[in-house]
Amino acid sequence: MKKLIFLGCNHLQLGYLKAARELGFHVVATDQNPEAPGATAAHEFHVAGYLDQAPLLAVAKQAGLDAGDQIFTASAHFAYEGAAQLAHSLQLFYPSTQTIDTCLDKRKFYSLLHEQSIPVPPTRVYQKGMVLDPGRQYYLKSDYGKTPRYNYYISGQAPTLPIPDLYYRECFLLQEEIVGEHYRVNLYGDQMALFITTSENTFRPLLRLPRFHEEIHQKLQSLRQALGLDSWLIKFDVLMDAQGWYVIDLGLDPPMRLRQLCQWQGVSFCEAYVRMYLLDDPLALPPWSTLYHEVSITGNSGIGFAFDPKFSSREKSS
Repeated sequence: MKKLIFLGCNHLQLGYLKAARELGFHVVATDQNPEAPGATAAHEFHVAGYLDQAPLLAVAKQAGLDAGDQIFTASAHFAYEGAAQLAHSLQLFYPSTQTIDTCLDKRKFYSLLHEQSIPVPPTRVYQKGMVLDPGRQYYLKSDYGKTPRYNYYISGQAPTLPIPDLYYRECFLLQEEIVGEHYRVNLYGDQMALFITTSENTFRPLLRLPRFHEEIHQKLQSLRQALGLDSWLIKFDVLMDAQGWYVIDLGLDPPMRLRQLCQWQGVSFCEAYVRMYLLDDPLALPPWSTLYHEVSITGNSGIGFAFDPKFSSREKSS
């Protein structure tokens, strides 16, 4: 039986762990929490954080992993950093540490976007004493920031640094605010699954973007190829205003919006996602034209989700 080292197994990852078992993998699960929900669902469980390389290497040695085995994570962004480092040490097939770092480090990511001629909001490295345009608003973001909780909205005087930030490593970035529509773009295979954010914690699927659809599809597919992540499901945050469109971030972790839409329709997203990554099956997830449905989705992973398929008829009658 082929072995799989599985990094992080809390509630959100449990579905992927079970899917991997059902597909015939011997799952060697790790988590820093000794009582993680996936501990009893795996064939083996070991206490190790996904960035703790020494314990992870010891686990891999104990489990007898070799170059023919695989590594998988569906955890937070830094789990992919740990997975890439571990895969390099074990000579397992996985994106390089350089590729993963480019996806996580905003300076490197924005540099790649410029190389690919993909528009980015005006952004510069923050320096103490920097003079801001009083007529503009900004966001201050740490270089490895991947959560809105650490986006600092600035209007007027810049804050004094450092600001406590779990994702800060070397610098903060100052990015001009773009006032417009916020879209989540998910790429898998040659498909583009789309969602628009309509209010805080509320979003709905879109069959097509209102503008720049083909351009955005082609540019983001080329970017994914440049990263060597052709077989991965990648999500992007795209803003659109009257002037154009802009990419502000990339996500490696599983897309919650797409997962919820699939599960609402009875499609096993976790199984499809695992098949895509571990069995190189890009067609495991149905095409977007099949998955798309008019529904408004409200909630988050903490409070759960509610689905309203009647919103479109109310919109048409108003």
